[in-house]
Amino acid sequence: MSASAAILNLPSLDNANTDFQGISRALISNWPNKSDLDLIFSVRIRISALLHGLICRPYAELFAGDVPSAQDALQPPHEGMHPVLVARKLLLLATFLQSIPTSAAGGLVGMGADYRVIMSRVFNAATRLVTTNDELITTIEGVECVMMESMYLNNAGNLRRAWLANRRAMGIAQMMGLHINATSLPVVVLEKETHDRIHPRYMWFRLVVSDRYLSLMLGLPQGTAESSFAEQRMLDGCTPLERMERMESVAASLVLQRNKKERIELTSTHKIDTMLRDAAALMPPQWWLMGTNLAAITDDTAKALEESIRLTAQFAHHHLLVQLHLPYIILPPSRELNYDYNKMIAANSSREVLMRFVAYRGSSSTPAYCRGIDFISFIASTTLCLAHMQAMSQQDTTTTCTTFQSLRHQRLNDRGLLERTLEIMEVMSVENDDAVARRIASILRPLLDIESNSLKGGHYHIGVSAETNLMESEVVDNVGGGMSGVRIRIPYFGTVRIEHHPDLPGQADLGSHVSTTTDSNLVVICEPASINTSDEGARTALPELTRAIDSNGIVLNSDTASLEGEDLVVPSLAVELDDWVLQGVDMALFNSLTAGDFDFTL
Repeated sequence: MSASAAILNLPSLDNANTDFQGISRALISNWPNKSDLDLIFSVRIRISALLHGLICRPYAELFAGDVPSAQDALQPPHEGMHPVLVARKLLLLATFLQSIPTSAAGGLVGMGADYRVIMSRVFNAATRLVTTNDELITTIEGVECVMMESMYLNNAGNLRRAWLANRRAMGIAQMMGLHINATSLPVVVLEKETHDRIHPRYMWFRLVVSDRYLSLMLGLPQGTAESSFAEQRMLDGCTPLERMERMESVAASLVLQRNKKERIELTSTHKIDTMLRDAAALMPPQWWLMGTNLAAITDDTAKALEESIRLTAQFAHHHLLVQLHLPYIILPPSRELNYDYNKMIAANSSREVLMRFVAYRGSSSTPAYCRGIDFISFIASTTLCLAHMQAMSQQDTTTTCTTFQSLRHQRLNDRGLLERTLEIMEVMSVENDDAVARRIASILRPLLDIESNSLKGGHYHIGVSAETNLMESEVVDNVGGGMSGVRIRIPYFGTVRIEHHPDLPGQADLGSHVSTTTDSNLVVICEPASINTSDEGARTALPELTRAIDSNGIVLNSDTASLEGEDLVVPSLAVELDDWVLQGVDMALFNSLTAGDFDFTL
């Protein structure tokens, strides 16, 4: 916050509505007792878990100062404290508990309740009583609480609810004028200490960054295309890392704008690609090395926080490159050889993501949060797997060597990364009962089998089906063994089909048998499927639906689109993980992949 910015302090709770006092008491009743708190503090968790996604002041200030301990940040709330400030402590505690690695959970034996029960209890109390109460949250601390709600939901894998919460925080911030670059802007705060923690213009930037990230992941429209925080006068006072982040936020906005119009458009794609390259050049070459000491980032030091931010920024950069070039990855080589550049960037950036994912998730000491890393790695692993299939397909369909075919020299290394990623997801799904990791593994496992079979000469057809009635998994093996295809059910929207394209007459007559597994979202088929490319309605149902969502903002009435003659059941934006594990990340991914051709063969 500028020194000239006004701070308007609200009256103390003593003079406030008595209802607020009752809310504060209700919130405080959810705070754990001293015995449970002592056990919680005994678990070694880096303090940056409490700041993740909430850095609303310059990095120079943050890295130069002392990092508070968990005990200091989580001092118990007291009677007379404003409900928003109590809610902030509850949300900090929920975030802290959320970050506890599974390997450290054994140190919490003896608590009055399981730490995850306490985590859910304090989060639900804060959101039920405060962040959804418009009368309470029209202050800087109120916006901060809604940001923390969004961050918690994002880390839990509830991306759609996180998107909603962040959009709500943006709306409140705009009503407060935080989007206006005025140094004399009055700022309403509950306590003067907030001035040291939050700079209003940095808060607005963080809200926009989160909105664009979630919108890209879910294929939803961004809240604003305004990027005044990246104007030259604003960049002049920033560190190189802050300048890079701001430029990349502009790039994310441009990707979202391009996706709404025409994904396969080289001019805009190369413009954004150049912007990302220039942004990356702001950091020195060795900053980009994957030399982060993952054990060190668990320390409670400013240096550990700096390393954590560096790793997060690297993930974000490479993910943006994947998102930018993703629509080109499985376009047929006959379309345009210039697309080889786009395909190589998508593959190379996916590799960079997975290298960091394997290092991060492979360490037992790293925190359990950062669900976004898992979703980003799901996109990267799918992209890299399909890239290798496309590279092998090019060799069979072109008479000359192309640049993209050089990817084949990276196959063994990439295959190892993909297999290790699958192993990590499978371990997470078992040890943590992790539904998201289980779902990602259920898609990645057959994709790896298909990639392996394509190396032996198998050809696969990728298309979109209107089929929405897949309720159980079916595994079908033919007499010759091997993988013939995968159907990935995207709840409410349809099915993506990656199916074997038979080369020899009569191949489809091979015998098969069917068995059932527990994954309700995946059908793995091992008989060569007949490809019906004349079914125009089935081929275009999912893309048409996606375009309807994009053009109408978000809401889609049941009469806007129908699949196979039935009214579409449109999911609630707050749909839970049990109903849609990947929350729309799967839909956005496959919509990007099929942006150019909705039905084709590799």
